[in-house]
Amino acid sequence: RPRPPAFRAFRRAVMGVVTGGADSLATGSDAVGASPTPEADRQWFLLRGARLRIDGRRGGRRRIRLGPRRTAWVDTAHVRLGAPPAAPPAAGATRVQTAGRTTEVRVPAGFLPFQIVPADSGLHVTFYGRPPTTVAPFDTGRGLVRALRWQVAADSAVLRLALRVPLWGYACAYDAAGRLALRLRHAPPIRPERPLEGLRIVIDAGHPPEGATGPTGLTEAEANLGLAYHLVDALRRRGATALLTRRGAEAPGDSADTAADLRARVAFAVARDADLLISVHNNAFPDGVNPFRNQGTETYYYHAHSAALAGALQQALAGATGQPDLGARPRSLALVRPTWMPSALTESLFMMFPAHEAALRRPDFRERLAQAHVRGIEAFLRSRAGSAP
Repeated sequence: RPRPPAFRAFRRAVMGVVTGGADSLATGSDAVGASPTPEADRQWFLLRGARLRIDGRRGGRRRIRLGPRRTAWVDTAHVRLGAPPAAPPAAGATRVQTAGRTTEVRVPAGFLPFQIVPADSGLHVTFYGRPPTTVAPFDTGRGLVRALRWQVAADSAVLRLALRVPLWGYACAYDAAGRLALRLRHAPPIRPERPLEGLRIVIDAGHPPEGATGPTGLTEAEANLGLAYHLVDALRRRGATALLTRRGAEAPGDSADTAADLRARVAFAVARDADLLISVHNNAFPDGVNPFRNQGTETYYYHAHSAALAGALQQALAGATGQPDLGARPRSLALVRPTWMPSALTESLFMMFPAHEAALRRPDFRERLAQAHVRGIEAFLRSRAGSAP
């Protein structure tokens, strides 16, 4: 095994600026993932324009200093050295304003890096540095935010937002002055008797490229697309506008019959202001895993405000497949990292089992899986009916 590159500490920290990112619109904007160690998964998403203190390098990763005892690692390709010093946060107060289906919280952050942790009933934003911590008066009876307060530490400040109803999604970006505009998305109007009516739902048929292959040659990309066609038809019959990320999209040029990049799939959903994003897959085993002990049906999500959607889908799918219920679990996957809408990724069956592959070839079974997805989506939507501010 090759020895990892040595860490090279800089003589003194230098300033850098995030120039973009390869992440799949994790916060509704161009972002680069940062991790607590060079090998760990993403824990922070740093927006284009964020000003960073960089104190070392290891291979293709730079180490940034978020505080006296907190560091993170970013890809060198997405950070430019030699940025101007971190701008002091602009004078002024944090402001809250509601318009249409969006409540905006604007913080004079001065391009400070930050971390957002969403939940159903609230949302916390940790700024690594000290922005102004006053709050302008706002109407707590209108919009999504019920209360807002700052919690200040020696080298950071946390903005805690209490919400009147569950969070549907969010996006954020810096403006030219370094203020952070955090846009909180309200739930769409939902009628319990016809919960899908009027909603815009993007269905992603997972793969190609890659993907599993069954014993007789059925590819996961084919099986997923067959299921997606049934699911889109079922959603449309119930009044939803349903779109596919590849093949069969609504308008010429919306999709292609070739492999779609993961980032492009998420961008497709965000650009069309989708209310929900569902990626349908079928599973495979890595080497060294006993398939007879580990197979089953599972669903993935990433952000807390997508957990209820994943749980509802998982319950419906496990009942339809009759396979062991592996649960709804968090996992860092491109199609569940976007924040503008609840999103989930389903894994109905395992391609390598001959019986599973044979079932996925049958139109009647694909329809059965599609109907299970619909039941899960409707159950989630009914749980959110009446939650628009």
